Amino acid sequence: MESTDLMKKINSFALRSFRDNADRDYIHARMAYRAQLYPQCFWSSLHALEKYAKCILILTRTERVRIKKNNFDDVGHEVLKSLKMLESSLNIILSQQTIDFLKRLENGARFRYLEVSWHSESAELTILDRAVWELRRYCNSGLYSYENSPEVKLLDNVKELLQDIENVTVENTHIAGGRLEAILKQPKSPARKELVWKNLYFSNSKRKTVWLESNFMAENSSLFLYPEIIDELTKYTRIPKEIVNAYKNG
Repeated sequence: MESTDLMKKINSFALRSFRDNADRDYIHARMAYRAQLYPQCFWSSLHALEKYAKCILILTRTERVRIKKNNFDDVGHEVLKSLKMLESSLNIILSQQTIDFLKRLENGARFRYLEVSWHSESAELTILDRAVWELRRYCNSGLYSYENSPEVKLLDNVKELLQDIENVTVENTHIAGGRLEAILKQPKSPARKELVWKNLYFSNSKRKTVWLESNFMAENSSLFLYPEIIDELTKYTRIPKEIVNAYKNG
């Protein structure tokens, strides 16, 4: 069993190294979206969400030994794998919209150099905001009991609050000591205006709706346009075998 001092230090690492940095990535993703830099928005979105998930793994003391025993590799930029690891100890409820968004981000993350074409759907900023809200709420050490560590459990009085993913309240959103919460309290912070811009989840506004322009943007991969260059191109840069095979056999 962990001592109280050790427990606090491990939790501090999880919150500062993962949750707080995820909060920065989240704001960075919103800034990129606002500038219509959509590939950069997606990449920062994935960075944020995978760090929130890794924070939860540490807060719940999900040991790497246990991960190996269940035939999981170490987690890279993968949120869904982290959530799968948590299934036996923590019932994280996500909307289907968030799950679909995570799948899109993870599928696209493998191809950072325009090996495949990409597109941005309308109102994806609001989808990101909701995904962050749904997952980040678990990045709070105050939700867990460490009395029988390493068997960490959610406190009984917060289970119902976290299971409600339809009603956004201060109680099921704000985290004491969180970086987003600190930014919201700083009117002159340049990050604050990027955080609250058309945000239904993290702001001091009580608005129920936001209006976003319906921007659709897409970009074709050069390999899609000119598949005949693949053999020559592989002399100069690495192209994943699955991409080479897909274009050659496509």
